Amino acid sequence: MKVISESYLRDLFRKAVPETFRLEEGQILTPSASQLLGEKGVKVIRGDEEPSASQPEAAPSITEAEKAPGPKYVSAMDGGLFETKPEHMTQLTGMQLVPKDHPRIVFRGRLDTCQGEILLLQAKAHEKGKMTLVADLEEILEWTRDIMRRDVLDTPVPAKPILGLTDAELRAHSHNPKKYFGTGHFLPTYDMGELILGLNRLRALVREMEVSAVSALKEGFQLEKPDIVQALNRMSSALYIMMLKDKGGIYT
Repeated sequence: MKVISESYLRDLFRKAVPETFRLEEGQILTPSASQLLGEKGVKVIRGDEEPSASQPEAAPSITEAEKAPGPKYVSAMDGGLFETKPEHMTQLTGMQLVPKDHPRIVFRGRLDTCQGEILLLQAKAHEKGKMTLVADLEEILEWTRDIMRRDVLDTPVPAKPILGLTDAELRAHSHNPKKYFGTGHFLPTYDMGELILGLNRLRALVREMEVSAVSALKEGFQLEKPDIVQALNRMSSALYIMMLKDKGGIYT
């Protein structure tokens, strides 16, 4: 794992907080991870460095780092320091910079695009007076914004129901639509109307985002933030259920 995040450390420290944490060569601490280590009094040991008997020093908070003179930004790629943010770079988390074509930034761009598509479809549903569809789309919009916020802040996405359905209920509804929506599985066609086709487009965008998230967050065969991928998978299932609800005449 190249980037050590706060969520990774919290999971690691669940049973006990060690006195030291060894940062291997090439690994990078996110600002929130560094702050957590400082708050818990964990001394960072780098590479082959041997731990000393001296009292560990708390890492400065992000606020203190921002106030300190000298470079404000650090490259998440090679540790380079910057006093101002270069135009071709943007913030990954805290004051860490990456190029704007970094996979995590590409993923966030897809999240942005999806939000725009949701809003356009909401406007169409509102014009047609389908306010229950507008409400369901609002929930999907909030999920998308929450994933964006939590990726930027480097905090986990909590497991929670979507459209009022648990994971088990989501699976049951999407696998047995005849029972719940009065219509079977179907492939979209051009004559089904702009709302159901818009929902299908959103579902496809979310599937693309899921692939983008895996590309951005995987390290070998390990996934750094599986909670994000899981949340996107649930969103995709929810959008398919919304298509079934529209086809079954449930939205009013």
